[in-house]
Amino acid sequence: MASSRDIKKDINFLANQVINECFSYMEYSPVNNQENALDIMHDAEQLRRNLLYKVNNPPENGSKKEYYRSIIEEMYEMNMKLLEELNSLNGK
Repeated sequence: MASSRDIKKDINFLANQVINECFSYMEYSPVNNQENALDIMHDAEQLRRNLLYKVNNPPENGSKKEYYRSIIEEMYEMNMKLLEELNSLNGK
């Protein structure tokens, strides 16, 4: 199992990647879609904060291994969702 320190590094890395993709999109996209990219950046930052809070405050009872595994799954799932939203802006 990955340590909570490694999970925090992964959370920060993936959030930064999504935010960097949004900045790149804003640099090369039409002006009318930039507000949507800013919303995605905001969602990525909120996700980062929520996941870090969950990692820092595990439950007292129950399996910590399962708890951290669910955080990792949520991290990958939500970051993929944000990237799909960003990619869908090209069609708008």
